[in-house]
Amino acid sequence: MIASKIKNVLNFMAAVIIIALFLNGCGGRQINKPGASNTLNSIASLQETPRAVHEDYEKLFTAVYFTVNMDRMRERMRSATGKMTTAGPPISPEQYLTFGESEYVGGSVYTGSIGVNSVTGIHVVDEQLGGGLDRPIMGLQSSTDIPEFMMSLQGGKFEEFKSGSRSVSKGRMPEALNECIVSEEFAMTAGLSVGDTLALSSFLQDNDRNIKNIGYELTIVGIYRDSTSKYTSSANRNAYTNRRNEILTTFETVGASIPAGYTGARLAATYYLKSPELLDKFTREAYAKGLDPVYDVVYARN
Repeated sequence: MIASKIKNVLNFMAAVIIIALFLNGCGGRQINKPGASNTLNSIASLQETPRAVHEDYEKLFTAVYFTVNMDRMRERMRSATGKMTTAGPPISPEQYLTFGESEYVGGSVYTGSIGVNSVTGIHVVDEQLGGGLDRPIMGLQSSTDIPEFMMSLQGGKFEEFKSGSRSVSKGRMPEALNECIVSEEFAMTAGLSVGDTLALSSFLQDNDRNIKNIGYELTIVGIYRDSTSKYTSSANRNAYTNRRNEILTTFETVGASIPAGYTGARLAATYYLKSPELLDKFTREAYAKGLDPVYDVVYARN
């Protein structure tokens, strides 16, 4: 009995440390040790993936999205059978799309991202700085076991092309499944051109922390010029946080390799209701379609 309690406490402390590592910049390897009281705030932060915005939909409709209800989360953690729960149950890409197929929705925006590495060992921008971490990894024996990603695969994230900080210099934007567009710097460093194929690898984890390796084989259909900030994190500068290593594709492409029940990718959706009064109806419909009750459907704050 005592040994079991000690094991649970150690699992809890390990989870806090791994979450802290992730929240410290999504790319650094420094480990801070916050108090256990900060854990739920960390969990909430992990769930709040920045939502995508569609300017035209914002003018016409009412934006809503999913967020974890922390009271229900606490109840679930208290009733868990000895396992540390660090997030709401994963919503699969297929579920996100299914929730958007509603008579109450005037439009939807889906985004996804996942850390990836090259199967063929191509060179990337800033590879001498090493890679970074894109998620909290549970069940590892030490920090040296944490994998480093050198690139990120970004699905449905094309806002900078509308703002002008990114533009297509060769080819076109990705449209079909398994098409992508890469930056000029990345293409030059890796020796790639329009029409070439990118073989990428990543991995996911299930609730029992089992690893599932996944892969992507993408065709480069375009090259983009990039004038965005070079790094996503000023504190952790490496190949993973270098935005020139962002491979852009569709949400459907990112989701195609992600089965239900696995975590690892950061997925999000914004649903635009035809009327604010439809929130309750859309919420009931989403639960009926399989949305876990640990999630709330809330209005987006602009």
